[in-house]
Amino acid sequence: MDTFYQRATLLQRCSIPIALLLIASGLYAQNPLEDAVKQLASDNARGYLQPFVDGFGANMNSGLYQSADIGGLGLHLKLEFVGVGTLIGDNEKTFLGIPPPPFPQTPVRTATVFGEQGTIVDDPSGTVQYQFQNGQIKTSFMPMIFPQVRIGNIIGTEAIIRYAPIPKIDQFPKVTLFGIGARHSISQYLPLSPVDLAAGLFYQSLDIGETFEADAFNIAAQASKSFALLTVYGGLQWETSTMSVNYTYTGYGAPPGGASLSFDLDGENNFRLMLGAGLSLLVFNLNADINIGKVTVVSGGVGLGF
Repeated sequence: MDTFYQRATLLQRCSIPIALLLIASGLYAQNPLEDAVKQLASDNARGYLQPFVDGFGANMNSGLYQSADIGGLGLHLKLEFVGVGTLIGDNEKTFLGIPPPPFPQTPVRTATVFGEQGTIVDDPSGTVQYQFQNGQIKTSFMPMIFPQVRIGNIIGTEAIIRYAPIPKIDQFPKVTLFGIGARHSISQYLPLSPVDLAAGLFYQSLDIGETFEADAFNIAAQASKSFALLTVYGGLQWETSTMSVNYTYTGYGAPPGGASLSFDLDGENNFRLMLGAGLSLLVFNLNADINIGKVTVVSGGVGLGF
């Protein structure tokens, strides 16, 4: 019990710097990003944010296991720090936006949140111009870091908990990350199986200030094979992710005081194939993997436990 309390306390203490790094890596320009979104009507805001939601959701659904071997009956406890990152291609840096009236309602290609400069259009008279929002996160790799605790095992089942609370600090909004899930050993019912097999599910939520709320859920089938210190693992995963966006529109044509807008965006990544390898050195573990689906995610982590 003392060991569990110490590990839980360590996770809570680590959550503040980890959450700060999560914000700095994924939302390092939080205020400019919120300001940019507030200048866009909902349809354009959807296109502007969709690649961000895809990457965010894919990251949240990553880094949840490094082996299908659940282990024997008894107390097993591990503290892990998982780094994940979604690759951002050129297709994720632009979208087709529609200028607000009275500008021509012809779609134009302009920057997403990951893009460069927003496109400029002229009104029919050629005397007034409208510029779409510039990209705010100019990167080809969207990283995040999650702290998590793995607790087992009861009848071949272990629990996984992610938690990182942080209050509002200067320009950084309040952030709360919480996730909980479980994995169950399938190979315990198949004593002649040449590989370890497991199945798992996981749910998590992430609130960022008053503008963004994200939820993610996944169900995975996992397999692994150990060779002395090395473990090779992989799996198939079905997943969902949704981000709710709530803001006051203050852009072109907005009424005095702005207009309250809200909408949900679903991440486009629904299935993934994952392949990876891990190295175990007594109570210390290292792992890395690649996840291939609608988007590509790389993941790596360090763990300490028994």
